[in-house]
Amino acid sequence: MSSPEIANGNVTNGKATASLILGVISIVLSIVPLGGLILGIIGLIIGVIGLREIKRFKQGNKKIALSGIVCSSLGILLPIVLSVVGYMAYMTV
Repeated sequence: MSSPEIANGNVTNGKATASLILGVISIVLSIVPLGGLILGIIGLIIGVIGLREIKRFKQGNKKIALSGIVCSSLGILLPIVLSVVGYMAYMTV
């Protein structure tokens, strides 16, 4: 990696990409309450750390980091909402 790449902001952040991948997987696994929830929390933490690194070191992939944070947040919320809806449906029967 040479200095012009760093100066132009062409260096991509791997944590941003990992956050997006974990976020998408957590949405897919939102049917399994603990699987989606755990991956969503990990993806959210990695996404926030990646976003801080992007700002500090002037790297690329800011949009990917934000997308990872959003997907991870959905991966956290969906299992919780599905559990509450399932509990309410079970209690009304």
